[in-house]
Order: sequence, then C-alpha cells, then structure tokens
Amino acid sequence: MTPLPKLIWRDLLTNRGRVAVSVFAILVSVSLIVWMMGSYDTLVKEFDNDAEAYMGNYDLCLVPEAPRGPLPPGGQPRFADPELAARLAASPLVESVNAACQVPRLQIGCANERGSFDEQTRDRMGIPPQSPILVGNLAAECPYDLEEGVWPDMAASTAMEGVLGSGSARYFRAGIGTVMSVRVGAHVYDVKVVGIVKQAKATPGVIMGPGGMGGGPAFSSLFVPASVCEKITGRPFVPNLIYVRLKEGVDKKEFVESFREKLSRASAAVADTDSIIQRLSSDRSVRQQKDSAEMSVWLVLFSCVFIIFTTLSIGVSERTRRLALLRALGMSRMQIALLIVGEGLFLCIPALLGGLAAGFCLVYLLEEGSSTLPSLTWTTALAAAACAVGGALLASVIPAWRASRQSPLEAAVPSAGFMGKVSRVPAWSVLAGLACVALQPAALLLPGLEVETRKWMFVWLGYPGLVVGALFLAPAFVRATEWAGAWLTGLLLRVPHAFLRVQLSRNLSRSVGTAVSMSVGLSLFVAVQTWGYSMLVPFSPDSSTPGTLVSFLHTEFRPGDVPELMARPSLKNARMYPIYVDEPDISPEQMKSPGFSGMRNRSVVLAGIPVEKMAEGKDPLFQPVFVSGNPEEAYAMLKSTRSLLIPDTFARTVGLKAGDDLMLVNPSSRGNHPGNASEGGLRGARVGAFSAPMKGEPWKVAGIVSFPGWHWLTKTSGMRVRRGGFVAALAIADERWLKEDYGHQGFQFIWGDTAPGVTNVALQDDLGEFALMKARERAGGEEGVKPLVKALTRESLGGSVTSRGDSVIFTMSQLPIIMMVIAVLAVLNTVLASVQSRRREFGLMRAVGVPGGMVMRMLWAETLMISLCAIIMSLVLGVLAAWCSIQILEYGYHFGIVTPPITMPWAHLGYAVLLVLTLSTLACLAPAWRMKRAFVTDLLSAGER
Repeated sequence: MTPLPKLIWRDLLTNRGRVAVSVFAILVSVSLIVWMMGSYDTLVKEFDNDAEAYMGNYDLCLVPEAPRGPLPPGGQPRFADPELAARLAASPLVESVNAACQVPRLQIGCANERGSFDEQTRDRMGIPPQSPILVGNLAAECPYDLEEGVWPDMAASTAMEGVLGSGSARYFRAGIGTVMSVRVGAHVYDVKVVGIVKQAKATPGVIMGPGGMGGGPAFSSLFVPASVCEKITGRPFVPNLIYVRLKEGVDKKEFVESFREKLSRASAAVADTDSIIQRLSSDRSVRQQKDSAEMSVWLVLFSCVFIIFTTLSIGVSERTRRLALLRALGMSRMQIALLIVGEGLFLCIPALLGGLAAGFCLVYLLEEGSSTLPSLTWTTALAAAACAVGGALLASVIPAWRASRQSPLEAAVPSAGFMGKVSRVPAWSVLAGLACVALQPAALLLPGLEVETRKWMFVWLGYPGLVVGALFLAPAFVRATEWAGAWLTGLLLRVPHAFLRVQLSRNLSRSVGTAVSMSVGLSLFVAVQTWGYSMLVPFSPDSSTPGTLVSFLHTEFRPGDVPELMARPSLKNARMYPIYVDEPDISPEQMKSPGFSGMRNRSVVLAGIPVEKMAEGKDPLFQPVFVSGNPEEAYAMLKSTRSLLIPDTFARTVGLKAGDDLMLVNPSSRGNHPGNASEGGLRGARVGAFSAPMKGEPWKVAGIVSFPGWHWLTKTSGMRVRRGGFVAALAIADERWLKEDYGHQGFQFIWGDTAPGVTNVALQDDLGEFALMKARERAGGEEGVKPLVKALTRESLGGSVTSRGDSVIFTMSQLPIIMMVIAVLAVLNTVLASVQSRRREFGLMRAVGVPGGMVMRMLWAETLMISLCAIIMSLVLGVLAAWCSIQILEYGYHFGIVTPPITMPWAHLGYAVLLVLTLSTLACLAPAWRMKRAFVTDLLSAGER
C-alpha cells in the first residue's frame, strides 16, 4: 500500500494541465453550493434579529384567532373580549400593555423614481404588495429601535404624521419629511413621516399573516396615532393587536399558561419571536431560496461525478499497458482499483478546500449589507464535502473496475496507441433508457389510476427515471450524433469525413461523460424555458375579445351617466359599453362534487355585457372561439334565460358541458354590496352582512369558449370585486341578469375598442377627470376624494404578462446558466485529453502532408460534435420534461390553467445553444492552436505512456 500515494502523485504530475482544469471545475461547482447554501443560512440567521426587531421592547403579541368560517370580504378577525387589554394591564406580572389596530390591504406609497403614487398603484394591481401595513398605535414612547426622527405620542397626537419601518423606507426611498399617501377606496390621505424605526424589509409574502392578521404583527409598518387611524379608516379605533411587556424575571411560557383560559375566551392567540421566525421561514421566497440551494447540491453532485469520471476514464484509457505492467509486477486488482479511487480523491480534496474558501468569499461579498456576519455552517460544509467526495467515489467505480480488469499479459503486447477500439452501444442500454424515460409519461397516460397515485408516480418515479434514462441513453445519443454530425461538421469545417466518423466512439466513455456534463445545465434550461413560456400562453389575450377595458375603481356610474361619459374626448368614435361585474361563490354543494372538489378557488368573476350590442351583428366586439356549443343559440340563450359562457380551461377541469348547470350563490341575497364602490365602515372596503352560505342558483352553461388571458385580465383590472384573491373562471352573461337578479344599479367597467390613436395615458387622464368630477359631486366636495382609473389594452395586458413572465423565468434559469458555464471546463478537459492521447497520430498526419490548420479544425470538429450531442440530448429530454410538467396540471387545478400547448421559446433556446457552441469553441481554441504550432518531430517523439 505504501507505493500507492507516490504512484498517484506521479500520474497527476504527468498531466498537470488536465488535473488543474478538473480541480478548478470541481472547485467552481463546490463554491456554487457554498454560495447558495451560505446565503440561505445567512438569511435564516437574520431571522432572530428580525424577530426581535419586529417585537420591539415587548415580549408577547396577542392577535385574534383565525375564524372557523370565511370572513366577509374586507372583514378582519376581532377579539371576543373587548376588555382584554385592560385585564392584561391589571395583572401583577405585566409591566406594560399597548393596544394597536392593524389595517391590512390598504395601498400605501409615495411618489419616487418609479412614478407617482397612482401610477405605482395601477402598475402593481394584482401583484403582491410592497406597501407597508397601516398600524394605529397608542404607545407614548417608541417601543422599537428608532433609527432617526422622533416617535410622537400616539395616544394624544392628532397630526397627520407617522413613523415608517426602515425596510419600507429603503424600498420607497423615503426619509424624514417624506409624505406617504394612503388610499382607502376613493379617498387618499397624506401622512408625513417624522420617524423611522428598525424593521427589516420583508418580502410580500410575509408582510402580514393569513388574512392579513393571523400570524402576528406586520413585518413592514406605517405607525400612526390612533386618531389618525380613525380618520383614515372612518371607524372607531378597535384594537386587534395587543403588545405585552412582562416584568423582569417572568417566564413567557408560564405567563401564557396562567392566562390560557382568559385568552381562550377572548379568542386570542399568542405570537412571540418563535412564531415570527416560523412565519419568516415559511415564506414562499425563503422556501424558493432553500429549494434553489437543494437543487444546486444535486446539480453540483452530477457535475462533479461526470467531470471526475471523464478525467479518470481518460487516464485509464491512456495507461492500459502501464496498469498491466503494474499487475505483472505484483500489484493486486484491489490495489489497482484503489489507485484509481485515490486519484479521484486527490482531485476532489484540494477542490473542496478551495471551493469552501471561494464560496465563503462570495457569500461575504454578496451579503455585505446583511445585519448578520456570514459564517460557514457545518451543514454547508458537509453538503459540499458530500458532493465532492461522494462524487469522486461514484465517478471512480467504473474506471476502477476497468483498470482492475487489466491482465498482466497485456504488458507484453504493444499498445494500439491512438487507434482506440470503437465501442458499441449495447441494446440493453437503449431499452433500459427508454423504459426509464417512459415512466413519467406512463404516470400521465395510464388509465384507471387514482389522482394521488398518479402524482406520486409522476414525482418519485418519473423524475428519477428521466435522469437514469438519460444516463442509459447517452451512449446512443453520442453514436447517433457522431454518425450525422461527422458529415455536417466535416462539411462546415472542411475536414474529410474519414477523420471524424469514429472520433467519439473510439473514446466513448470520455465522450459520454463530457456530453452529460454539458447537458445537465442545458437540459434544465430548456425545460424551464419551455415550461415557463408554455404556461404564459393562457395568460396572453388574443383578438377574440374587445381591445380595451377601463376600470373605475372605488366609484360607480349610473346608466344615466353613460351619454356624458361617452361624450368625453378620449371616447369619441369609440365602441365602448358598460359592463356589470360581480364575484359570486360556487355553491358549497357543487364544490363537493367530483371535479370541483380539487379546486382551491370557490368564486367566479361574472361579467354582464350587452350581448346584442357586443356579441351579435356584422362586426361584433366579442367573438370568442366556441369549443362547445353554437354561437347563435348560445347568444340567444344568454338573452332569454339565466345562462353564461365559461372558459374551456374551467370546463375541462370541473367536467362541465354545454347545457349543464353551474350553481352560483347570489351575493345580493347575503346582504353584500355589489362592486367595489365606497360604502359605510372602512371606506372602500367591500363589507356587509355575511350570513351562512346560501343555496346556489342554477346558471345554464350556454357554451364553452376559448378565452385566453382571462386570468391576468381579472387579476390586474380590479374585476375580482369581492374577495380579491384567486378565482376559478371569468364567466360571461347578459347584463340583464346582473341588473335583475344581482341588483346592480351602477357600473364600474367599460369594455370595447377605442378610436385609433388614443393612448392609455390619455384615456386614464381624461376619464380620471370625469370620475373625479362625479365623485366630488356625490361627496359634496369632500376633501381627499380621488378615484382611480385604470385602462388596460390588449397590447398593455400582453406586455404586462410578458414582462412579468420574463422576470420570473429568468430568475428560474439563472442556476442552469451557471451550470452551463461550468460545463465548459469539462469540454476543455476533454480537448486536453484528446490532444495528449493523439500527439503521435497528429504527428504522423502532419508528416504525410496534412496541414496544421486541418489538425486544428479536426479538434474543433470533435468539440462541436460533443456539443451537438449535448444540445440534442438536452432538447429531447428538456422538452419531454416540460411537456410532462404541463400535462400533470390536468390533475391539479392551478391558476385556472389546464394543459396549455407546448410553446418553444426559440430565440431564448437559440441563445443558449449559441452560448454552448461559443464556450466550447473557446475551450478548444488554445489546445488546438498549440497542436497546430507544434513541431512534427516533437509530436512524433511523444513516447507511449
């Protein structure tokens, strides 16, 4: 065993360049793990500091328990005992009590470089809010760390001033003296910032708990005096948060236990630093960062395995006679195998140490603004070590087995040198690969499976099967690409086909390892891009619906206002019509039926249009493609009976057909005010009596239509007038039924086509003036009335979908792009090995008259063929994975989308292919140039290793 380290060291020194490239590739891969996991660890460590900052000087915060049933739209949980704060203050264990009122779902912001407050409000409709939460407070002294300014006496002050959290201050570029605007329905109130307290900038998902309250205090707040809160909300100050500071030495758990009965009667839940940390940890963006870190571990493991596998396989192929000679000198098969395993470990250990250091530096530099000093945790170090060392051990298995099979008699036989044996692809490998790859489609297509069984097979058998199948099929991809690619690359680079036709299969293991290394990132990129842009198709509107929708938020017009409205300059020569919108619930009975039971969304947006004017005639504005039903019969049914048109995505999910009934609960029968107009209570909040669920009324399905873009249209226009959350569908009915059955006397939306040349800005400004004039007339000139008008065109809606989709998909594609760049090092390693093993071959070719330029092009052609193999394999497997991920949506309702068609983003995929080819070319450039410039005598004198 003693000579093994020396032999390993000498072999590594013999191929310094190849070893250096391999070590650097593994180092970069390991540093990626450390960076991703280290950033997540740093974020988690900040939770302790953030939780303390959110609680301030208090030990506990009491919040109302979440109600058992759904709250009315705009409603908030309340304490059952209004005297709870006084009872707590009377306890000898309590130092102080502060009651506060948290008001979620208000639009708060200020003008900055992103635009005016109204522009930002319009732009972010339907997108998770970045605005802080309004918190009415009674604290006379600041309970938080005051960064600058002052904390007014919240109990006594009546001035329109407040204190802003530092996270929101950074987001809005706000400081002392900045005026924050608070929109409550049609009213806008100005609050001057007089202080800034320490509060970390939370992501939208953790700004508030479920329903805006359930998890505890808001993570991003605008604190105002109680009197200001009353003025803004238009209702008495009723606490829904109670902060408790305990006396010195009082244990929190013992205090909660002693008050458990009183808290239970008051329907109060306790929030402390532990619960806040739990809320932070469960945020969607935090989970996504954790998922990215875990994915990076698997990708890096794959990368390390194939980089080390390629390097070791090359070494075994080059040293066939030397290994046989070692066997002849008395080394056992086990020692030969340990020699190869040791080389793999020698590659990974320095790379691991360097990767840990480089990754920590990345975390330190990129997390410089963090309040917590980055540190390298044992979890991160062990994960990196597992990938590097585990990858080395896995990658060593096949090369070690090949090396140990060398017979001592082979030492007496001259090596074939550069004329390697052409490897064939066994049929069993192809069959096994196809069987593994087919597992995921089988989980989708096999009849008679339960939904949960199908999903389990899809995830736990399908995805691993896709990976294993790719490994089995990789040799077949290499041979197929070599057969076709040799002609193509030879023609493009002017290299005879005879020089290329067996170039990859002579070193099949090396070619397979390199191709798989390159395809790891590229196939994931193809899958993400194809899946992402396919999912955008149902969100993008087409020309079958009117081109412009105008929303008059927080105000409504009567039918008598239509002539004056249509006379506005921006609506001259326009074909615009009022539509009546409501959001009824699907009846509880129907929600329990098959098809509906799997849906998360229990309401639909019901739009009442003038069918005769918009859908009939020679040039109708509304002309959707009917998937089921006859247009003439459907429109006649809409006018004569209580019926509707539903999107095909919704119909396919719940199993409805033309002629079936959709049971909808009439909102007017439950005392709810229709629309989003301002009414009593919290101004602009859609509140009202909320009785027990009523029995649904049947609406006949007159037809099923293709309605792309309905989800984004309702999301960004304010058409979700009651709950504001996800809806199951946008249904179209005749306006008559919403007027007669749902009691709509006014409208808030107009839909149609504007005159050519009218821009969105001009339309919003002109109709905004009209809405303001009408709102002030009805409010008697009340100050602060400022209704908001938003115009959506087909083009702006499509642009919004594309912009949002591009941002999300690019974020998902960043890790695959990094892996594609790392894979270039595997290409460089392969080229170096090819140059080393074929020096005599190239020397003989040069000696018989082959130009040096052709030798250089031969190496380039070999690199391009391997890259082409990786590209084809990535396209096939990536598109298959994307198709399967789309088809599985049919078994789980997701955002109103069911199996959109596959859409290939050819431009983005083309850029990725171009990136791979460019990087591969750059990787082979230097070794190929050295081979071109080398002397023939030097090449011929290269002895056999």
